Amino acid sequence: MLLFWHKGYAETSVRDLVENTGVAHAGLYAAFGGKRALYQAALDHYNETFGDMLIGPLEQPDAGRAEVEDFFKTVGDAVRTKRFVDGCFMCNTAVEFGNEGSDVVAKPLANIDRMTNGFLNALGQARDRGEVRADLDPASTASFLTSLFHGLAVLARAKAPSATIDASIQMALDALD
Repeated sequence: MLLFWHKGYAETSVRDLVENTGVAHAGLYAAFGGKRALYQAALDHYNETFGDMLIGPLEQPDAGRAEVEDFFKTVGDAVRTKRFVDGCFMCNTAVEFGNEGSDVVAKPLANIDRMTNGFLNALGQARDRGEVRADLDPASTASFLTSLFHGLAVLARAKAPSATIDASIQMALDALD
């Protein structure tokens, strides 16, 4: 997963995979059926690991503004500590495969839907509890926050200053008031 996340699908050779996993070429193909299937398995693992960590709290029935703020705090912290140096694997995949409309793009698109729905859930609860401004449209704000996240992922991969990312996050959170 880390190799594909860092290098992308096209730039990761089977030789890279063999060297990084210690599994012979034949073993990788026997286990996964090919490089593309291994890439999809890496995307699934990423989603289970990072998707559940970031998006899971937004999906909880009692989620609200705190979960939205925690989401972006986690992203900002990951940028500052260089854990997010390669951006988002799902975002990178959408950019790399987007023109193909392939089976691989279905995974990032599902992740985008999941994130948007998580924000929608948390923002709807937050508005109902008075944690955000009363006229906030949860659906359009959820789409905006999802777009913001993906923009931040690109900025992180491009090694933009963390101050730029922090300022974008703060502006988005301020707009909830």
